[in-house]
Amino acid sequence: MKNYNSENKAYEQIKKAILLKKLLPGQRLSEKWLGDNLNMSRTPVRAALKKLEDERLVEMIINRGAFVYKPSMNEIKEVFEVRILLESYAAKIAALKTSKSDIKYLNSLLQKEKEAYKEKDFEKFIEVNSDIHLAPALIADNKTLINQIISLINWSNCYIILKDPFYERSVDTAVNIPEHEKIVEALSANNSKLAQQLVEKHLKTTLSSLEEPASIFED
Repeated sequence: MKNYNSENKAYEQIKKAILLKKLLPGQRLSEKWLGDNLNMSRTPVRAALKKLEDERLVEMIINRGAFVYKPSMNEIKEVFEVRILLESYAAKIAALKTSKSDIKYLNSLLQKEKEAYKEKDFEKFIEVNSDIHLAPALIADNKTLINQIISLINWSNCYIILKDPFYERSVDTAVNIPEHEKIVEALSANNSKLAQQLVEKHLKTTLSSLEEPASIFED
């Protein structure tokens, strides 16, 4: 149990450092350095890095070690291109089925999104943003669509964690907040074409925002 708790602690602390942008894409993760800073042996650190590798936040390179994953823009674009196709289609179908209870749920998510920005809680934002993007597929009630979109959201969440400039935004400056609100308004109005167009536009905006963060070592 002690080793299990150590692995969890190492995993949580390393992931938190990535979420807080204290560890940046491409940065080497020395097991010794991490162990010294976390006051634990290399064994739980190694297990934590493996778990983070499974989440695509860490890359293990033979004979070189572990690094914070640094995805190429081409890789990110490929995932978002598929997301645009599936999520805009989901919004198109969902707009014809959206109920008052669906809108109430979506509005509660929009409120949580604003709270995440106010609290500067990146992890909370990732969770609620995922729920907002999955909602149209759930409303469409297409199991295949739901499963595919869940997979794509989970995949692209690593890109958002690694590259999204969350801490540079506020409730007033975050473009995704009004874009999400417009999507909900289109769904509420049962405007299928508009909902589809707004989701496509929003995902393209998100893609363009995933720029290389500034190094913490720069002046």
